Amino acid sequence: MKKKITPIFYITLWSVMLVLLGIYYVALAPRDSSFSDTENRTLAGFPEVSMESVFSGRFGEDIENYLLDHFPGRDSVIMAVNRMENAVSFASHDEYLLIAEDVEDPLDTDDYLDNLDDLLASLEQNQTPPTEPEETQLENTEPGEDPPIEPKPPVNMEDYPATLGMYMDTGSGETALKTYTRESVAGITAVLNKYAQLLPENGKLMFTIGPPSYLVQRFVNAEEKISFYNTWDELINDLSRDNVYAVDSSEILSEAIRQGEYVSFRTDNHWTPYGAYLMYSQMAARAGKELVSYMGDFDITVEEPFRGTYYRDNPSAYMNVEPDTLELLMPKIPVEYREITGKDQYKVIDFLDMNASPNDRYAVYLGGPGGPWRYVECGNEETENCLVVTDSFGLTVIPFLTGNYKQVHYYDARYYYKAAVGYSVAEMIEKYNIHDIYVIIADFHSFNSGFLMNTANWHLNVE
Repeated sequence: MKKKITPIFYITLWSVMLVLLGIYYVALAPRDSSFSDTENRTLAGFPEVSMESVFSGRFGEDIENYLLDHFPGRDSVIMAVNRMENAVSFASHDEYLLIAEDVEDPLDTDDYLDNLDDLLASLEQNQTPPTEPEETQLENTEPGEDPPIEPKPPVNMEDYPATLGMYMDTGSGETALKTYTRESVAGITAVLNKYAQLLPENGKLMFTIGPPSYLVQRFVNAEEKISFYNTWDELINDLSRDNVYAVDSSEILSEAIRQGEYVSFRTDNHWTPYGAYLMYSQMAARAGKELVSYMGDFDITVEEPFRGTYYRDNPSAYMNVEPDTLELLMPKIPVEYREITGKDQYKVIDFLDMNASPNDRYAVYLGGPGGPWRYVECGNEETENCLVVTDSFGLTVIPFLTGNYKQVHYYDARYYYKAAVGYSVAEMIEKYNIHDIYVIIADFHSFNSGFLMNTANWHLNVE
């Protein structure tokens, strides 16, 4: 006769498993936040316990995130799930990048539209009768000369095309690679304005979007390289505050591509450090900074072959793609890279993390995307500080800025925790006397994303 398993057996089994799990979390699980190479994000640290966090309910949410981020065998489970998803996935390349970057789709929520309506309303309140918009030329800005903040003429948003985007012409006519509604671009402009209004007199905010390298490579490999550009920059430049400046990254990179420059990886989503330098040059010049020298102000280490995340996540599709070269730039001036660990507390971490995973060597730069707030203390004669609002695209820009500012602060909206930092983003801007802001984001974190519209807007904590 077959012996039945009694309920007592299940109760005992579950009790033993819960006890073992409890022992793991108490004695073995890490307490500090850490970067996960498997998930390309920072895992939650053990939350700070306070009366305010307990009664507000935030501690319950934070402890749940901590438990979920550190259960035994998590990396193996995540990798197995990823392999299963990849095997049955019919997602587009753009959608795959969103999955890889752990980005929620804000268009599936009401928050995006509510925020957009509110931001457009605030933008309209500042509008004056329309005049003919004037084109803003950033390419002629000379470094070392602090450009004056010229008043911008009033504009009417309705005078601009309803659809804006990224375009390319490789000989067969213009092709729209990305499209955005005029309202979404205006909504992001309103967020940029909220950040820019916190800056001191003569403080400037520079904004650009990093194009995904798989699109850049279409232009690189084309026989005819006629044009590669965006159309959103004119609306932002005309509609924004006087001290906000948008830079068209695609047009700047296209000029270098025509000259045969290596500005974008083939096997990774990002621009190369030299491509990042070109963007730094335009933005820092707009801020009136004397540009650092790519070859003269850095100790450069070359890693080759470098195969980035495109190859890592889908090696079979990239077997015959030419490997990349990764240049690692370490400033010759003394730098100390600090991670905020609590209110008015920090720990020193590696500026270049040479122990970064072989599967993601781009994360050598500043340890990859992370938080909750980090900054570089620079051993130079400068007196001003800047803030870089960015995702992974800004990591290779930050080393160049160390030559122009005393402190270079780094804020990634995905990994910011006010409970860990102790201040809102607006309070941090005031606390550290931020003079200039550089907003550098990937295309998939731009106008159709909640990165700025929802998250960074909310973290600012200003009306």
